[in-house]
Amino acid sequence: MAEDKTTTLPPARVDAELKNRLVAYAESQERPVSWVIRKAIKEYLDRHEEGSLGKDPDR
Repeated sequence: MAEDKTTTLPPARVDAELKNRLVAYAESQERPVSWVIRKAIKEYLDRHEEGSLGKDPDR
């Protein structure tokens, strides 16, 4: 049996509109909100780590 290698992160504060969008999208995909957040973080890091190594594209 594979070992669960997940861990927790500190909570992130978001405005009500973003939370509602996250919940609506997660429900439309029949996934938990945590799955959507993990996927978004991974996609963001994959995209930004490759080309910018150390540069923050949002600054």
